[in-house]
Amino acid sequence: MTVKGRQLKVYLHPQDRPAVDAFVQRELASALLSERSRDRGGFEVQDSQAGGMGRLICPRPMVPDLNPRYIEARDEWILDVQVDPLIEWWFSRLDDDQLYPGRFYYLPSVSASNSKANKPAEFLAMATRLLGWVREETVVFDTEWGSERLGPVAAEMLQGGRISLRRNPPGSRM
Repeated sequence: MTVKGRQLKVYLHPQDRPAVDAFVQRELASALLSERSRDRGGFEVQDSQAGGMGRLICPRPMVPDLNPRYIEARDEWILDVQVDPLIEWWFSRLDDDQLYPGRFYYLPSVSASNSKANKPAEFLAMATRLLGWVREETVVFDTEWGSERLGPVAAEMLQGGRISLRRNPPGSRM
């Protein structure tokens, strides 16, 4: 049995990310989390500006109930978007003046053996609101390979010729 995830691809310049941070924390009452931690309870981060390639997003009341898994070989704990109520936010990558896409992704249900169960309604409502907000706040641009969503800063920089958009290579995460 396969469970289909929901994904929204978007080009966000690093300067677009604070608006997402604020919406997640203030409007959605949700937490930004690191995917990995050296200690079982140390996943929460203040924003998206510190290191890493992405963040996980979880309704704040559900954070204590997350089930991190310990990876002994790396001596670290990891969270899993497949089983926990998490949205995976992979940041767009900016290399010099080339911006690669990022994405928001989540699974609406958990699959075990031949059955599946929906994730909590509070999580699904938060995920729907977040993706809706991202759609409203982004600008759609036509590119040589189709329409793409850009954050306001990325859109301004693209229009001003200060960045260009790049597709991820075949076989990449999107």
